[in-house]
Amino acid sequence: MPHIVLEKAKSVKECYDTIEPMMQQLEKGILKITNKYIDYKENSALIESISIEDGKTQNFFIQLSSKGEAVTVRLFPLTDPEKTKGVKTLMGIVAKKIKDSNVEITYGKTNLQDFLIE
Repeated sequence: MPHIVLEKAKSVKECYDTIEPMMQQLEKGILKITNKYIDYKENSALIESISIEDGKTQNFFIQLSSKGEAVTVRLFPLTDPEKTKGVKTLMGIVAKKIKDSNVEITYGKTNLQDFLIE
C-alpha cells in the first residue's frame, strides 16, 4: 500500500489544517482535493480526492494517521483506488503541503519516493 511517513509532524490536526481544496491540471486529466474530515479525537483525518486520468475517474480518500511523532499519509483502505500515477502524485502533493507547513517536518519511510516533491 502506498504511504509517506512525515517525521516530526506534531499532530494529525496540524497536518489537517494545512490541506485546502485544490485542482491541478494534468496532461490528460485532473487531480482534485474536494473536502476533508477529521475524527473527534483528532488522530485520524480523511482527505476526499478525485483523480481523472485518460477519461477514467477515481474517487478515493487519502488518510492521515498519527503514530508517535510522525503522521502517515496513505490511501484509506475502504476506497482502494487503482494506484495510478495521478493517485500517487496527489498523495505526494498532500505530503508536500504538510511538509512545507513546518520546517521541522521531514520525509521518513515511503514507497512513493518518485512522487515526493522537495
